[in-house]
Amino acid sequence: MLRNGEQFDGLGRLKPNVRYQTGEYEYIYRTDANGRLTHVQADDLHLTTRNERLPHDPDTPGKVRGQDHAGHIIGDRFGGSPELDNLVSQLSRVNLSDYKVIENRMADALAEGKRVTLDVKINYDADKLRPSSFEIDYSIDGVPRFRRIIND
Repeated sequence: MLRNGEQFDGLGRLKPNVRYQTGEYEYIYRTDANGRLTHVQADDLHLTTRNERLPHDPDTPGKVRGQDHAGHIIGDRFGGSPELDNLVSQLSRVNLSDYKVIENRMADALAEGKRVTLDVKINYDADKLRPSSFEIDYSIDGVPRFRRIIND
C-alpha cells in the first residue's frame, strides 16, 4: 500500500497497478495497467474538519475543455485529496448534479451521526483517459444503495 505521494511517477502521473491511500482520512484507491484511477473505497467516510475548500488540480487526464470538470471521486468535504490521485474528468452535469446529489445525501447522513461507506468503480472505454461511467455503491447505516452514472 503506497502513501505520501508514492503513487505518482516522476512526471506526476499515477503509477500503473498500484493501491494507495490518500486524502485527509487516507481512503483506499487503485489504478489499472494504464495508471488510470479505477476503484475507490471508504469503509468509514468522514466529513472534513476544515472550513475552507482546498484548491485542486484542474488538469485531469482526458478532460474535454468547455465540457468537463475536474471531479473529485471523494469530495473535498469528505477530506478527499485535491490531487490527480482523487480527480477524474467528469461532465459538468455529472459533477454538479448527478454525483453531487449522492454526495449531499452522504454529507447529510454524516451530519446526523450516521455511518457511511462508499465504494466507487470507475469505468473506461478501451484505452481512453476519460471515464465512461461510475458505479457507486454506498450505504447509510447499513442500508445499501447503488447508482450508475454515465459520463457521456
